[in-house]
Amino acid sequence: MNHNPCDAIALVPSVLLPSLLSTWTSQINLAYQKLEAERQQHGMEGVSRLVAPGQRFVPTASSLTIGAVLSDENLRALFAALNLAPAGAWTRYQLQDRVACDLDQAWVRRQYAPRHYPPLHAPHGWHQDGALGFDFLAAREGQFPPDALLPMVTCWIALGSCGADAPGLELVTRRLEELLAPADLTAQSVRARFAPDDFWQPILDPGDALLFRGDILHRTHVTSSMTEDRTSLELRFFPADSLPARLKGDRFLPVA
Repeated sequence: MNHNPCDAIALVPSVLLPSLLSTWTSQINLAYQKLEAERQQHGMEGVSRLVAPGQRFVPTASSLTIGAVLSDENLRALFAALNLAPAGAWTRYQLQDRVACDLDQAWVRRQYAPRHYPPLHAPHGWHQDGALGFDFLAAREGQFPPDALLPMVTCWIALGSCGADAPGLELVTRRLEELLAPADLTAQSVRARFAPDDFWQPILDPGDALLFRGDILHRTHVTSSMTEDRTSLELRFFPADSLPARLKGDRFLPVA
């Protein structure tokens, strides 16, 4: 276990063996090459046809659901690698339960250097992953129910070096007890709410994993000087015996 800025965040180095990292990176790069070729030839309609049934491609985030690229066998190998690393023990401790991964909320993500942005692409703004599936429009602002913020852990794995020459993540290293409303998630509001020392922009090597609970504020860290693109895997873990009701339609795969 490496740098730990608060008890809800952990950076675990080298969770993926070089062989897995190389094989999966090649698979993912090929998938993105095919998507880009289809986009240039047939537009987004062609991209939609290329993605397997039950999977999704989100052009604004240049993200594929993980099952569009990695098989269940690949995912079980990934979970086994995490369980052998301190990442598995940290996740089980945080959730105090057996763990399941929400495959419909697990992603292969690509963030581009600013000069490489494809059509519709944008970096992620400030958000909490614990807001997954929450209907902000149906709730009165500032009066969210007790279960609005989901108990969960995000596992974010870098497939290449990121945070310096390629986009990474920026996190607020303070715990939040509540779900923030969209109006509180502007860059100006977040900067005003926290001290400068509360912001962390980790630099990750290929195969490193960043884990954090669902209340942690984070966003894409990208600067105009970055010249390289970044690809990452993003897994969302939940207590296997108390899955969130609002995600009941998703497909979950046991982890440990």
